[in-house]
Amino acid sequence: MLRVLAGERVTPPPAVLHSWGDYKVEFAGHHPKFQYYQGGRELYEVEKAFYERFRPDWIHLGSAAWRGFWDQPRKVDGRRAFIRSTDGKRWIEILDNYLLADYSDVPWAQDAPELRLGSRAEVDDYFAAAQYTEQDILDSGRFEHMEMVCREYGDRVLVAINDGAPGYGLPNHSFEEAMIACMEKPDLVAYYIFKACEAFLTDVRAAKAAGAHAYIFSESYGGSLDLLSPEQHERLELDTKRWFYSEVRKIGILGIGYWFGDVRPNMRFLNSLDMVGLLIEEDKKGFVLDPVEVRKLLRPEICLFGNVDSTLMLRGRPDDIRAQVHRQMQAANYGTFVVANGSPLIIGTPRENIDAYMKAARG
Repeated sequence: MLRVLAGERVTPPPAVLHSWGDYKVEFAGHHPKFQYYQGGRELYEVEKAFYERFRPDWIHLGSAAWRGFWDQPRKVDGRRAFIRSTDGKRWIEILDNYLLADYSDVPWAQDAPELRLGSRAEVDDYFAAAQYTEQDILDSGRFEHMEMVCREYGDRVLVAINDGAPGYGLPNHSFEEAMIACMEKPDLVAYYIFKACEAFLTDVRAAKAAGAHAYIFSESYGGSLDLLSPEQHERLELDTKRWFYSEVRKIGILGIGYWFGDVRPNMRFLNSLDMVGLLIEEDKKGFVLDPVEVRKLLRPEICLFGNVDSTLMLRGRPDDIRAQVHRQMQAANYGTFVVANGSPLIIGTPRENIDAYMKAARG
């Protein structure tokens, strides 16, 4: 992986599994709704069980939950899952969106600052109230499981943390409010994105200290490049994201962008970023993203990750999965390429389908 991310073509190309999320949690024998309430040794065992079974060329993990959740009792009632309140007096249901039905005794949920987008000074006040240090992150346990993974596997396999991106949306604003703001207050939204990226470099430094090799950023303001014109994305994000990915590289972390939506109209923007890799989605939003086409459009120094359909992995036959993997591997003829699925593995994906995918990728 390090060779291909450094610009060297490898035959066959590396093969990874886009495996952040609840599939691994269930694979390790836990109810999938518990994924945002785990951390430390428990999450390390989740990552270990998945990696040892399928042996992809990276370990793709997310952040741990707030430490206060880790040791709380849990229970399952059919499809429903519950965690004991921190005061120990009641069971709180984990909803279908993975949030708790009640956060009344969770300290950080009560103390979160509110973003007001009225002026630059108000944006500055928001980040001043939410300020934290690298040591704060390490002490929180957010990367404790990753430290364990890196100690065990870091000299053999790429370890990549994937837990969002700065400037993806506006805190305490609905999707609609965030989209309206980018049209009515573009300069303030652009300033917020810059401040968010500036603050997030602390997270990147903490991940580096914990041993991570790469940071994957789930990108595009509003959730998809298709929601705004390329010109508007450039106005909001271009200067900041150029600076941000360059700073990530200076820290010593490999910056990988997982850009949602149709990347093709935005290649001028994406090709200007100092990222080592580009992840793309599957063909699921009314467009077709052919890795061969995207690879031809992508700057040679940026490695492209494939987008094998995770729904095909769930419902398809092994022969169809192998055929798609082999088709996508043709992209390696035009530049650096990594076999990947386009979104996280879906609960219920048969192990034999993942085996077929990995075997096809290994040649």
